[in-house]
Amino acid sequence: MLQGQEMRQGQGLFMNGQMRQALHLLHLTNADLQAYLEEQAASNPLLELPQSDLPPVQPMRSERGQRDLLTHGVASEDDGTARLPDMPLSLTDRLYEQLRLSLVEKTDLQIGAYLIEALDAAGRLVDSAERFSLYTGYPAEDIERVRQYMMRFEPVGIFARSLRECLAVQLHERGALDAPMEKLLDHMNLLARGEMARLARLCGVNLARLEAMVAELKRLDPKPGFDPGSETLPVRTADMIVSADGHGSWTVELNTQTLPRVMLAQDIQTRVSLHGKDVRPQDRQVTWFMNQWRTQANWLVRGLELRCNTLLRVAREIFRRQEKFLTVGPSGLAPMTLRDVADSIGVHESTVSRAVFGKSISTPQGLFTLRFFFSSVLASANQQAHSAEAVREVIRRLVAGEQERAVLSDDDLVRLLLERGIVIARRTVAKYRELMNIPPSFSRKRQIALRKGQHAA
Repeated sequence: MLQGQEMRQGQGLFMNGQMRQALHLLHLTNADLQAYLEEQAASNPLLELPQSDLPPVQPMRSERGQRDLLTHGVASEDDGTARLPDMPLSLTDRLYEQLRLSLVEKTDLQIGAYLIEALDAAGRLVDSAERFSLYTGYPAEDIERVRQYMMRFEPVGIFARSLRECLAVQLHERGALDAPMEKLLDHMNLLARGEMARLARLCGVNLARLEAMVAELKRLDPKPGFDPGSETLPVRTADMIVSADGHGSWTVELNTQTLPRVMLAQDIQTRVSLHGKDVRPQDRQVTWFMNQWRTQANWLVRGLELRCNTLLRVAREIFRRQEKFLTVGPSGLAPMTLRDVADSIGVHESTVSRAVFGKSISTPQGLFTLRFFFSSVLASANQQAHSAEAVREVIRRLVAGEQERAVLSDDDLVRLLLERGIVIARRTVAKYRELMNIPPSFSRKRQIALRKGQHAA
């Protein structure tokens, strides 16, 4: 057996601790960032959190430049961020995605956004439809209609006004909401007191059936908006602000009222000298720790500066594309994806995803999460982009205008959309149809036949 040595040379891309910390800071909201900085300041004596009445401290500028950490160059399309695990969507982000996929009318989108922002930690709404009407200016009937529809979002039962309504919606989705269960929901105070015999008489069932009903209740989620493994709550304060600059343009800026700040403690001096003859081992150890703390503090301050710069670049690009929204509202939303923004500012798509994670922005149209402004885009035959909302509206109109003898199947809808220059798969048409609660073609044919039979009778 021959043995030998071989030398190979190759290139690899590795993510250092500074870049990992910068990406971690990027996905934090201002509230989470404040808590993180407090933890770091407690363990690093060179970090100080300035008092609220002190002027903002400009963070140190990175000597390597801003584009070296999060921006990929022309020669490389991978900056390492794609290999990091994706950040999970918060409850607010998931609700906004369902809102954009389910509702088409601009007024319904606006109402839905207000309802999402009004959720408490349990996923319930405290104010009545009349009170929301005073806030938004929309009729209370429309607000209640949108709320009833959004209670079917995942998790089911969210947007309820009471525990009873929350449980009733979940039971209805399970097909278990019958008359005895309604009685049980009306008398849950008896269940809490353990008066099972009286409760069984009121529900009109025996004790065995009542125990099965109670077991069904225990499988429900009384607080669909509460996540014990996450501290993410619905956003109530803005991380950024977009406003008119008075010269016909718009300005995007960070919200300095909620932006956490940190500064280096300049008054701490190392009093240990290593140049004497009698150098104590503990002096060397203290100096080593001081150097480590100083390096970590510099990395943190540079990471905060990079976070601010990246957030501003992402937000400016978003509203450069969504400028019409600022004046006309949700009807002015243009199709836009994370990749569109990433390609425009020269970063990886996952970097944009982390930048918009949990972030909210105050606009002339109200307070919205940055995720709200992203929608899926469908290709067209003439290379024109169509937002998913616009395609669903076309499908809805086609179905509404179909003839009784020519009910449109999903394949027919695909063909008609293609004639309008919209390239879409059949399964996507079926998904959009289900989201709009439009039955399949065979069910619509059956409904037409039933209506004809009733008219003939």
